[in-house]
Amino acid sequence: MAAARAQALWIATIEPWRGLGYRAPALARYLGRMARAGNVWLAGPPRGQPQGIVVATDGFLLGGFIALLAVRPEAAGQGVGAGLVADVAARTFAKRRWLFVSCDASNRGALRFYRRLGFTRVGRLPDLVQVGRVELLLRKGAPRNGQ
Repeated sequence: MAAARAQALWIATIEPWRGLGYRAPALARYLGRMARAGNVWLAGPPRGQPQGIVVATDGFLLGGFIALLAVRPEAAGQGVGAGLVADVAARTFAKRRWLFVSCDASNRGALRFYRRLGFTRVGRLPDLVQVGRVELLLRKGAPRNGQ
């Protein structure tokens, strides 16, 4: 739990969280709650500084939901985020049909990333996170037999 809470310090300094006004103390409390519930996974060396974090929950529209995915800027482009999503997908698809995520409609990098991983847009959620901003709901289906 402490390791999950500690990630709030750097997450709050990067986009989109910085632009959305997320603050480290509140984010740390959220990460602690999610870690206690078993919904947080860290990526990185066993004894080193985690390079990424994912928070995923179960039971959202017949599937799982990635509530937060963050990768340290110095680890961007090294497969950390894709690895975390693959881990969540494997856990989710063992019992569920869908994996969902939402991201800010203006976050082109995140949209490209999720599309590359097989997610497609299924909805538009105006004012969800912040008034005046639009989140896009993306979904990926479980692999069919033989795929």
